[in-house]
Amino acid sequence: MDDYDRLIQLCDSLAGAEGVLDMETRMADVKRRYGFYPQDKWNKNLEFKHYFEEKMGKDIYAVVEKESFRPRQTV
Repeated sequence: MDDYDRLIQLCDSLAGAEGVLDMETRMADVKRRYGFYPQDKWNKNLEFKHYFEEKMGKDIYAVVEKESFRPRQTV
């Protein structure tokens, strides 16, 4: 697994239909809907978050504009 793969997994753990979500909220939602979320995957997502935050020297939520980014509505 390289950084590209890690980044894709990280983005998936932050993305919802309504925009960027708190990672723990996103994973808890998946667990609620499907009844299960593997603890090792949960831990790995948090590890990826910390890994990229360290590389960037920034909080991931600031980089992905969590508070302001919303997907465009298509008609």
